[in-house]
Amino acid sequence: MKRALFFSVLAAMILMAGSISAQSTCISDVSHTADASAVLDVYSTARGMLLPRLTTTQRTGITSPATGLVVYDTDINSFFFYDGSSWVQVSSGQLWSRTGTDTYLSNMSDNLVIGTNSSAPGYKFYVFGAASQMSRFDGQVEFWDLAGGKMNADVNNDGLNNGVISVYNAASNARIRLRSGGNSFFAGGNVCIGGTNPLNLLHLIDPNGTASPQLQVDNPTGAGNTSIGYGFGGLTFAEGIDGATGNYKLCNTPGLAPSFQGDGSTMMRAFRSGIVDLNNQSRVRAWQQQNPMLPMGMGQPIPFNIWTPVDYEMISYDQQGEFTTALTPPYSPGGGPAAAFFRATEEGYYQVNARTDFWLYDTFYHEEINFPLYPGYVSIAIVVTDQQGVTTMYAQGNKLQGADNAPMGNWSKLENNLAPNVSDVVYLKKNETIEIWVWQSLWNNPIPLRVGPNMDPGVMVPPPSQTYVSVHKVS
Repeated sequence: MKRALFFSVLAAMILMAGSISAQSTCISDVSHTADASAVLDVYSTARGMLLPRLTTTQRTGITSPATGLVVYDTDINSFFFYDGSSWVQVSSGQLWSRTGTDTYLSNMSDNLVIGTNSSAPGYKFYVFGAASQMSRFDGQVEFWDLAGGKMNADVNNDGLNNGVISVYNAASNARIRLRSGGNSFFAGGNVCIGGTNPLNLLHLIDPNGTASPQLQVDNPTGAGNTSIGYGFGGLTFAEGIDGATGNYKLCNTPGLAPSFQGDGSTMMRAFRSGIVDLNNQSRVRAWQQQNPMLPMGMGQPIPFNIWTPVDYEMISYDQQGEFTTALTPPYSPGGGPAAAFFRATEEGYYQVNARTDFWLYDTFYHEEINFPLYPGYVSIAIVVTDQQGVTTMYAQGNKLQGADNAPMGNWSKLENNLAPNVSDVVYLKKNETIEIWVWQSLWNNPIPLRVGPNMDPGVMVPPPSQTYVSVHKVS
């Protein structure tokens, strides 16, 4: 009886289980043959399989869980499996969805984190890790404005293996482009370095007030020059350090002009010695030479009581070619016009210095004057002719008496009181001229200017001469 009951229960179990084979077991509510590759094949066309459902406390309270053990956590609503050391979450609700070949993180309120559970990114996509290479993107990366549907920026390759970062404006035009090879540009507005409120295209602010330069331009090779260029209204300028001399220069050329005086394009030059040369300053020094018709040391004859231009026949230096010398004899007449003059090539202020010395010698009778007229004077002046051709005495120098003792009736010459000089700063416009004029009331006949010491006959007087003029542009 007991044996019959055992076989009856066994037959019922076989019928409930479906079919059992030596290699595969099938559990099904319909007729189904177990798949040969599966130890257990659960099959149905109308029902599912329900795994153990535990709370989080129950799941984590399982003693010595087997590796691969699977449960459903009812607190988190997710499947977990045990990997031999910890529980691993299999899925998380309905976060992921798929359309065609695209996979979406569908819940817009959630973030995607690659890293540890403690990363707490607060960003839609966050990569966390201590390794030097945490992420990699192959191909172009784009950043879009979700609301406007426009690309704000991208990172790509320009086809020449140069990395390019571009930032676009509302019209989808690139306003910032950084290229690893080739040209880059920034056209998005003003740029501030060291602050947040740029007032110019490039605004440098030193928040710490350091003693270092706020802008450093280096030329480590020492070749060429170290300069900054400017463009204005179709004109080009450059300033910087001339590599040939180490002097600072400001030029009206795209690059620094050749490093020599009188190059024509240098606006300012500052030498390392401390000397500053403004706009290739006019530097002129003109002399008067020996009059071949008079004894040695004598120059141009000056008529009685008439302002007369001084004729300079020699120039020791004239940087800009601004001085016109006279051809003597004949000399400029008393009262002008002048044959020797300085003509300004640029507007500005000019420092003028002039000196002469009168010789008490009668050029008509060719004899020394021992008793000059009383009162008798000599003087010198700076004369300017403007752009309209109007000549004006700009400044008069010393007015020196050449005779004394008039009340006693036997006046004689004051030999050492005949050298007037004049010095002043003259403002000139372009093409205006400077002349030096002299005057004497010592003798009725012309008396000569002194150009050098009395020397032996036939020996010409070399410079320096005692009758000279110098002009130096100061601004």
